[in-house]
Amino acid sequence: MKTVAIIVPAYNEEACLERLHAELDAALRDEPYRFRILIVDDGSTDGTPRICRELKTRDPRVGYLRLSRNFGHQAALTAGLDASAGADAAITLDADLEQPPAAIPEFLRAWERGAQIVSGVRREGGELGLFKRLSSVLFYKLFNRFSEAPTAPHSPDFRLLDRAAVQAVCQVREQSRFLRGIYAWAGFEQNVVEYEPGQRVGGEPKYSTRKSSSLALSAVLSFSRTPLRLATYVGVLVSILAFVYGLYAIAQSVIFEVALPGWTSLAVLISFLSGIQLLTIGVLGEYLGQVLDEVKRRPLYLIAEQSLPEDEAGE
Repeated sequence: MKTVAIIVPAYNEEACLERLHAELDAALRDEPYRFRILIVDDGSTDGTPRICRELKTRDPRVGYLRLSRNFGHQAALTAGLDASAGADAAITLDADLEQPPAAIPEFLRAWERGAQIVSGVRREGGELGLFKRLSSVLFYKLFNRFSEAPTAPHSPDFRLLDRAAVQAVCQVREQSRFLRGIYAWAGFEQNVVEYEPGQRVGGEPKYSTRKSSSLALSAVLSFSRTPLRLATYVGVLVSILAFVYGLYAIAQSVIFEVALPGWTSLAVLISFLSGIQLLTIGVLGEYLGQVLDEVKRRPLYLIAEQSLPEDEAGE
């Protein structure tokens, strides 16, 4: 019998885990697979660790990893994938039930038809606010326009990956992780499943505007050199304009003997050029910061406690 790992990153999700377990049990009950449910506690400060232990006691299919601190959603997903590399397939979904377990059978049917990576694509509308919808549309348009690894719009980290895809993704150990881009970059036979997003059953959303913006910036820097090229193009354009303006000023002075009054225009020009220089330095600094993180070669996460599903622990 094939084994499917269900990977659930959780950060302060004590209000959701019991309901999530019940809905997973209902969704998986009639499927002809052996399931393992692995909860990755990303340094929670509430009762999440306690609930993980209780679920483990009641259900031998459940296991958990408790990271030593909050390493972030992408690192928690990576920890779950690393621990599930031996399964025939792995499914990742969040603990808040906005990604409904009831959609999992559709992922499994797509996998059975030959897809190696199945991406959940959220139907727009519902509980998403206007700002979140617009920012999501803008991000995916820009990312797919400039990235070397375009990804499906409106696709959060609700995925099925077969064993080959999991093992390939686990080889990518870059620090600035944007797994949706890594999945697209990895290739393999891909398919999508549309789903109706559910409602969060408790707790607070963990992706604030600041965190979402940081993830978007990391995604662009990791999969595109376009910001560097734009800085170069802007520098060339400004140099050409400055050269043309210089020729104009010389012609006015030498040929027409007209002195150009220019204190205001000169101050504006200097300020504009200074802004371009600072912007370029900022872009370079972002890329250099990523290089610094990579050369440190720190682990992506540290595990403080683990208890794997029983069949897996015995392997």
